Amino acid sequence: MRVFDIVVKFSKPFRDFLDKIIFLILNKFNQWNLLEVLKNRPVLVVGNGPSLNKTDFSFFGKYVSIGMNKINLIYDRTTWRPDIIVCVNGSVLWQNRSFFNKTNSILFVPPRAMYLGIKKRKNVFVLNFHKNDDFSDNIKKTIANGVTVSYPCLQIASYLNPLNISIVGIDHSYKFEGKNQVYKKFEGEDMNHFSKDYFKNQIWGTPNLEHSEVQYSIAKKMFDNKKIEVIDYTVGGKLKIFKKGTLNN
Repeated sequence: MRVFDIVVKFSKPFRDFLDKIIFLILNKFNQWNLLEVLKNRPVLVVGNGPSLNKTDFSFFGKYVSIGMNKINLIYDRTTWRPDIIVCVNGSVLWQNRSFFNKTNSILFVPPRAMYLGIKKRKNVFVLNFHKNDDFSDNIKKTIANGVTVSYPCLQIASYLNPLNISIVGIDHSYKFEGKNQVYKKFEGEDMNHFSKDYFKNQIWGTPNLEHSEVQYSIAKKMFDNKKIEVIDYTVGGKLKIFKKGTLNN
């Protein structure tokens, strides 16, 4: 994937410029009123780790739920559907574009989604993503991209002024070879996510768990300051930033 990484690197200035133009044009069409009914309620952030296969979905309906990326691959196992889906990664946007163009869930995407096959519809929000770690309290203006899609999910959760936040499926554990944050082809079945087909024989971006923890720590500090309790109910999760809880409690 060396050539792919070079293309991504050297096209970045142009893509960043194009993203700014797209945001300036489409920002005014974001239907923020759609989020009003989701505010001031308990929020559930649902990751895509293999622990979801051990998670009881029966209580999910009590929450405003935020899913991410290819969460739709679990739909054949449950009647639960997330209120919001967040996707930031260009490869995932392209790979999952067919679903994104027909979902009724509110969809948060970066401007580049518009030239990666995603159609601007009433339920599609185009956000202005910034590259540093600054946690955004006003996602209408800007939002941190993060090294993990969970980070923008937490910022969106914060915008909803939640009563509390629960987390499931953020295992914070991956098996891979090579460097962090590079694009490569995933060979064979995907054991890092709840579905073996998640990135099976497809392009994926390797994670950066250390930097993820930096961003989770920033998020925790923000929630602590706002007195919003965050409990991580991930079954067997390795993340140690948030308070832990068990689903049977």
